[in-house]
Amino acid sequence: MTSNRTPFFSFLETVNDIESEHHHKLPDIDAQVLLMRVAMAHDKKQPLNVTQAMNLKSIGSPAMLHRKINDLLKLNLVELVFEGSNRRTKYLLPTAQALEIMDQLANAAAKAYLLTKS
Repeated sequence: MTSNRTPFFSFLETVNDIESEHHHKLPDIDAQVLLMRVAMAHDKKQPLNVTQAMNLKSIGSPAMLHRKINDLLKLNLVELVFEGSNRRTKYLLPTAQALEIMDQLANAAAKAYLLTKS
């Protein structure tokens, strides 16, 4: 079986380049993981509300996640949105700026995947 290590490392190198390009826009790694989860939920048309995001114990404690949500809001990477007339539940959605970065990461992943197929 051939290893996919080389294309994977190529992908990680591209991710590092993307992070370097956007270093002034990107928060720390915990907030980046939270942003990925927000974007994944948004892509599935099942946006996370603030309570759900703060319960992502695999990322960190609720208090830490609350700080990371605030960091993402300040960096304009997520926005809080209400649905319908329910003003108590706030949903986290990635901003256009965040989705642009996600698109760059997705394109890097697709390129690495294509390298494994050739």
